[in-house]
Amino acid sequence: MRVLIDTHVLLWTLMEPDRLSPVARDLVSDPATALVVSSVSTWEISTKHRLGRLDGAVSVVHGYPAHLERLGAEELPILSSHAILAGSLGGTHRDPFDRMLAAQSLVETIPIVTGDVAISDLGATTIW
Repeated sequence: MRVLIDTHVLLWTLMEPDRLSPVARDLVSDPATALVVSSVSTWEISTKHRLGRLDGAVSVVHGYPAHLERLGAEELPILSSHAILAGSLGGTHRDPFDRMLAAQSLVETIPIVTGDVAISDLGATTIW
């Protein structure tokens, strides 16, 4: 199974795996699962770290490529098709990072592993 992992799922996988749901923990630890991480997660983590909202994430920011490699995760770049859809999605959810994740999920037809129910309100299929 191929899944897109939300930013908080990536952080919890790396720093606090006990916070993951049993389903999410099983998915991210299963070698048969193809993990996909959006480049928007890199942007979100570094932005929130800069703003002082992710103090414990300094090792994630500075070792990002190595962390993805260790997880065996594929990085998904932001394409214009993702950006157009993210900007066009209806709904009231305003977080630009979540809107991009939802758009990538829809364009790439892969579910998002997330505990954020608001993402499903944007039309994306979620797993938690």
